[in-house]
Amino acid sequence: MLLSGKLNKIRTFALLLIFVGIGVMYIGFAFPKLMALFFILGILFVLASVGIYFWIGILSTQAAQVVCPVCDRHTKMLGKRDQCMHCKAVLSMDPKDALAPADKS
Repeated sequence: MLLSGKLNKIRTFALLLIFVGIGVMYIGFAFPKLMALFFILGILFVLASVGIYFWIGILSTQAAQVVCPVCDRHTKMLGKRDQCMHCKAVLSMDPKDALAPADKS
């Protein structure tokens, strides 16, 4: 469920950047002479993550909110095709990608 939908993929990447930044800062303890370098590099990773979270927050407010036809829950879509955040069903705003209606026979 972490990697369903474009918004969640970008948020997961930003969270990974935070962990990488903290890990880089901890590497500084192994090399005391280079500790300041590792600390600055780690801070840059964390600041990049903050920038990505800010950007994805702005995108999230502009994303189209739709109801998933599979699980009947509200989800947000970026672009013309995206996945449902809950059930991973492929959703599309393009009519030619729409699912064919089920036969009623």
